[in-house]
Amino acid sequence: MYKSNDSVEIAKLMSRFNYDESRTSEVLEKYDKLTKLVDLHTHTSYSDGIFSPIEVLDLAKKENVGLLSITDHDTVEGIRKYKSVLHNDKDIKFVDGIELSIKVNHGRMHILGYGIDIENKLLNDKLAWIKENKINSFLTIYEEVKREYNLVFSNKKLADLIKSVYTEGHTINRVDIAKMCVEESYALDIKDAFNKYLISAYENTRKYRKGINYEEAINLINNSGGISVLAHPKSLELSQKEFLILLKDLIKCGLNGIEVYHSSHTKEEMMFYKGICLENGLFMTGGSDFHGKNKPDVLLAHGINDNLNIRRHQLKLPDKM
Repeated sequence: MYKSNDSVEIAKLMSRFNYDESRTSEVLEKYDKLTKLVDLHTHTSYSDGIFSPIEVLDLAKKENVGLLSITDHDTVEGIRKYKSVLHNDKDIKFVDGIELSIKVNHGRMHILGYGIDIENKLLNDKLAWIKENKINSFLTIYEEVKREYNLVFSNKKLADLIKSVYTEGHTINRVDIAKMCVEESYALDIKDAFNKYLISAYENTRKYRKGINYEEAINLINNSGGISVLAHPKSLELSQKEFLILLKDLIKCGLNGIEVYHSSHTKEEMMFYKGICLENGLFMTGGSDFHGKNKPDVLLAHGINDNLNIRRHQLKLPDKM
């Protein structure tokens, strides 16, 4: 198994041959890219993860990650706050990212953005609108859970959550309601809360919630200098035929790639999405969708039961990544 000091030993071995030592750093850089892991889909406490951006960075280094992106839901506040540290770590190349939530009538759709300009005005204006809308969506689901299941929550806790959106730049979502259910002993854990209350509440309130469509999301990402990628296409809950029809329109709108490798995908699904990318000239990305204990079975870089462990050569990425 590759260890962090292996590259030094390799350099010593090369010196025993008539090797051009001026190329040592070049060779080692290429070797690191081959051996280090990639995780382009992680979440922090600025959306629905539990770790700060710096804690995610530190964990990524421990897991031998060489290319990392933080893709919080509908916000870049965590990246903005820690941008200097994230981009100046000597062990990891960091890519600014975001995961935009898309309004659809069935399943769940998210569009990932990589290499975006986090100071882009149009992007930030829309994120401000999304922030306000997410509060309304959160309250709609919150009231549905209370009404449908006769649950009682602390008004102070609710007020503190909404306040944190403005004071700390965090986003609020169903995970926060799940945590409240656990705290009040209505559920054993977050997964239990989703199964008991939040999946149905989400579906029951879908038609009342506002949001952006995929064409708008793709344009926001691409126009801010980023690469737009369809996240975990399995969550669309479409047949292969339905997916291919949708994909045709997504590509027409400017979609650049598909998240081929994801913790929720089977090997067969990964191969299917890989084939689609090759046929359509799309970028291929991958990531764990790491959230910490909010999704305890998903490990950063490794996925579920080690079903990821992605290396760069398995992906098709733009040069800037």
